[in-house]
Amino acid sequence: MKKILKVYLCLILFIGIHKSCGQHQPDQTIKDSLLVLKNGLIVSLNSKGSSIKKGIIVIDKENIKDVIYTDNTPEFANAKIIDLKGRYVLPGLIDTHVHLATAPKESRSETQKEVEKTLLKMINSGITTVRDMAGNSIILSDYARASKFNQIPAPSIFYTSKFGGAKYFNQIRKHTGALEAKSDTPWEQTITDDTNITLAVARAKGAGATGIKIYSSLSPKLIKSIVTEANKQGIQTWSHSAVFPASPIQVAEAKVNTMSHAWDMMYGLNTNDTITENDLATEINSDKLEKLLLLMKKNGIILDATNYISENNSMHNGVKITKQAHKLGLKVSVGTDWPYLYEPEIPFFKELKLLIDKCGFTNEAALYSATKIGAESIGLTDRGAIEKGKRADMIIVNKNPLDNLENLKDLHTTIKSGIIYKKEN
Repeated sequence: MKKILKVYLCLILFIGIHKSCGQHQPDQTIKDSLLVLKNGLIVSLNSKGSSIKKGIIVIDKENIKDVIYTDNTPEFANAKIIDLKGRYVLPGLIDTHVHLATAPKESRSETQKEVEKTLLKMINSGITTVRDMAGNSIILSDYARASKFNQIPAPSIFYTSKFGGAKYFNQIRKHTGALEAKSDTPWEQTITDDTNITLAVARAKGAGATGIKIYSSLSPKLIKSIVTEANKQGIQTWSHSAVFPASPIQVAEAKVNTMSHAWDMMYGLNTNDTITENDLATEINSDKLEKLLLLMKKNGIILDATNYISENNSMHNGVKITKQAHKLGLKVSVGTDWPYLYEPEIPFFKELKLLIDKCGFTNEAALYSATKIGAESIGLTDRGAIEKGKRADMIIVNKNPLDNLENLKDLHTTIKSGIIYKKEN
């Protein structure tokens, strides 16, 4: 039945794609041959800046076999050669905060329709990897697998298991819908002082989670225990900045891998202890904020700022905190935490634009956050750059996005796992 369903889903997606004017079409004809991209202007991004060089990219199946900086195209046997004609090539974009399956719809078909429309919109916009920050892992694992084997047009999907205290889950489960979990599952686990943390982390890992989302109602002691065990089992820890009662500084002291929501750092800037909802500072305490941000930097923690959702809710200190974080050299990823189907323009572009307009980022710094830092925030080393040995995840745009970020929207081609999604005119 599962096999029949997957075939049906692929058929529906295939029909839907080819009915859509201006969508990116997957080209499967190069599946068993080398793909050679010549005459491309390859954008290299790093923490100190960027460079653009004309070169050739050789793709073998899902990986970059070689990057050759030359004007002369070598001979390749059994290769499909595409002339990029001076277009710009940069790594695929990475959204580090999405929610694909947090609240399933009433029917399975409704859920599938919404998830697949979202994934298609992402890949058509150059998003090649996403980090889902708490959702139903049954749904997510199925789509992650379908994406991995290129059965559907979708970015690579990595997801979490959400850890929270009894206070949080007892409250939230009183108001959950009929299709949402009313008790613990591998992707939603109640953690208390009596919990077997080793088993809880193992359950998360067994459900396919790449990271544990440290969410709410957890003490500093419990967070440290979760991080210690997660490190032993080789799984990431991705935390809210304010966990209640654990403050942002206490979360940073636990050495989690990432902290989400810059605006939440306003909690705890007026206290040195644990926090409650009443500990929201009205003004930024610069000394305390700098202490927190420098501790995050020292501990290698990446800030998943999510400023677009903050700005939409009039929480304007988020961009100020992100600006200070960037000034101090803290790594910042690009996470939206905003639905992709609500607006014509994807929220990822708006998140990027906020980094530039309000947080002091240059175009190249913002794109570095959207690619290499995005990969690091998920614990990935196989993507985020156009380099030999990396995954063949990249986008090709008609104009230089370093000159104007709007050029990122003039997308010619998305390549994910070596599969081409080309825009039809």
